[in-house]
Amino acid sequence: MERYSRSLGLAFVLFPLVLTGGCLNATYIPTNITAQPARNMQCDIEVISAGVPEDKMFEELGIVEAEGSWWKSDLEDLLPKMMEQGCLAGGDALILQSSDMYSVGEDSTIPVQRISATVIRWMTE
Repeated sequence: MERYSRSLGLAFVLFPLVLTGGCLNATYIPTNITAQPARNMQCDIEVISAGVPEDKMFEELGIVEAEGSWWKSDLEDLLPKMMEQGCLAGGDALILQSSDMYSVGEDSTIPVQRISATVIRWMTE
């Protein structure tokens, strides 16, 4: 009986981890030798998907790449992590560059999405 209750307790601990699991990560790679001061992790950072307005000048700070799998492979799962990395890099905006969707696993049943974006800082005159 003790073994059963211990197993049941372990199941209650592991179930939420599995339920909220799925693999999700984001990585920032600097491309500018001048580091910018970090902003708050939850800063108000723009996400640009259709090109930068021609009248706005910017400098590239780096690239942020995110990858998610299982049920954490949608843009709405990956984008918040990318935005956090962009804020920590001192960026003002992310310019979405590419999005690749593929499957992995023995039977190719695990969906994976990889998204990359350029982290920029607006230049002031």
